[in-house]
Amino acid sequence: MSEFDDRIKELKARAQKSLGIEASAATKRRIEDRLHLVAQELVLEWVVGDRRFENQSQQTEHWLARLYEEVFSDEQPEANRIYARFGMPLPRSQYVARLLLARRSAQWRAAARAEAQTTLENVEAKSLEARKSKSASSQRFELSISPGGYDQLVVLYDFMASALSGPNRPAPPKRLPSSPSLIWFSITAEAVLALLELMRKETK
Repeated sequence: MSEFDDRIKELKARAQKSLGIEASAATKRRIEDRLHLVAQELVLEWVVGDRRFENQSQQTEHWLARLYEEVFSDEQPEANRIYARFGMPLPRSQYVARLLLARRSAQWRAAARAEAQTTLENVEAKSLEARKSKSASSQRFELSISPGGYDQLVVLYDFMASALSGPNRPAPPKRLPSSPSLIWFSITAEAVLALLELMRKETK
C-alpha cells in the first residue's frame, strides 16, 4: 500500500469517527456506504467547474447540505452536532443550521414531527396513569427537544386547540429557559395524550 493510500485510509477513518458523533445506527451505516461517494461528487464538481463558489462560506453551506441530504437524512440540522462533527465555531454552526432548515423545510419538517412524537411517547405511559387517577390536566412533564421539533409541537397544538372548545382544550406547552440548540418545555399529561392521538390519526 502506497503512502497516498495510507493517507486516504487515515483521513476516511477520522472523518467517519467525527461524523458518527451522536449519529443513529442507520446514519453510521450511511457514513460507511456513502461518505466516499459524496466526497468524490463534491471534489469532481469543483474540478470540472460545475460548482465554484465565491467564498468559503458558500462552499461550506453547500457541502453540509449535501451531507445532510445523503448521509444525515434522518436528522434535522442541529447546531451542537455540526459543532461537534465539523469543528465549526458554535455561532457559525447555529447560523448554518438555521440556513439549512430554511432551505429544506419540507424534508426537515417530517424529521421534526417524528422527533416531537418520540419525545411525547417517552411520557405516554405516565400520562395514561395520570388519566386513570384523574390528574392528567394537572400532571406536568419537563421535556427537551430541538427547536425544529418544538416548532412542530406548537403547530400541532394550535391545530388541535382550534378544533376544541375552551373547557375541552388542554393547556398548551409552556416553554422554559433553554439554550439556542435545545428547547426545554413543560406539558400536561392531558396535552401529551391529545397530541399523540392527533399525530397517529394523521399517519393512518
